[in-house]
Amino acid sequence: MIRKFVPGLMLCFIIISVLFVACAPSATVAPAAPEAPASTLTLTSADPAAYQLNAIDDGRHEFPDGENYEWWYMDASFENGYSFVTAWHFMNAKVSGILVPVRVIQFSIYNPQGNKIAAAPVFMAYNCNASNKSCDVTMGNNHFKGNYPRYDVEFLEGNIGCQLTFENLTQGFRSPPRGITYFSREPERYMGWAVAQPKAKVTGILIVDGKEIPVTGVGYHDHNWGNTMLNDIYSFWHWGRIMSGDYTFIYTVGESSKITGNKPVTGLITFKGHDLVDLSDKLNADYIDLTLDKMTGINYPKTMVMRVESPNVKGTVTNRVKELVESELLPGMKEGAGNGYLRFLSDCDIKLDVKDEKIETNASLIHELIHF
Repeated sequence: MIRKFVPGLMLCFIIISVLFVACAPSATVAPAAPEAPASTLTLTSADPAAYQLNAIDDGRHEFPDGENYEWWYMDASFENGYSFVTAWHFMNAKVSGILVPVRVIQFSIYNPQGNKIAAAPVFMAYNCNASNKSCDVTMGNNHFKGNYPRYDVEFLEGNIGCQLTFENLTQGFRSPPRGITYFSREPERYMGWAVAQPKAKVTGILIVDGKEIPVTGVGYHDHNWGNTMLNDIYSFWHWGRIMSGDYTFIYTVGESSKITGNKPVTGLITFKGHDLVDLSDKLNADYIDLTLDKMTGINYPKTMVMRVESPNVKGTVTNRVKELVESELLPGMKEGAGNGYLRFLSDCDIKLDVKDEKIETNASLIHELIHF
């Protein structure tokens, strides 16, 4: 079932120009200027601790005067077939030349049949607060709070909501020293990314039509911030997470915007059990069997073969699309214009050597493609 763009969520997309609720920037360090080559990322056995999150990394960030954005994100899939996603947005945006604070929570629940119910309440800035010491966000009567190894989220809007606890199954991650990727220096364009919970055990309740549904499952929590709208720094990206046995992988394959040099933006983060074992930008993709999504006008690959050539991880990851589950236009774009967000359910074939351990297995995953 393809779910077309939900009008009630339009404001959330405008919030960062073109935001989807599972946004994920690259694990790659971007060029300091468009003409500069991208830096090479490697993770040595001597420095994994440098990638651990500090509590402050998941707190509110300070910005100079001007436009900026920040959001805290969670998602989870549950054993009973339900899933949910939420993003809590703080933004200062110019409206008719005037800087306006915008505060919105984007919240969706999918039932086992794939149907989506959603809410996107807007709050006055004086009714919102976020600590700069740790993840501690209040918007109205809703709370998003925690630190390693536990986070809690409580949300209620009308007859939809949740009370959930996320407990780390892996360490957190951010690129040292502050998790910031610079896409250019003059002018300064940057984006921050902290993955507080690459994989987490999730327990609690969902609230649907005012009824409480107990849930247990697996989830994810990250946090983004920046001073530049996404369409000014990205052309497109593919992003996804793969959980297979003891391993957790987070990947991104994309390209920076024209004004930032149309550079490859790629990254693969690998966890074994609790620990980070590899980070690399040595990731390339082949796009096979391109298929047109008529609503957005995006040609997407039915098969994507990602090739990894990191010192610690080598091999291929192949996604084969089973179903296009979501197709959404970006704000102000016409159908078929080539700008939009697609979400897929795919079968994934993994053939990797991770530190000389061979992994050959299959998994199912949800992943995304966004074109700006």
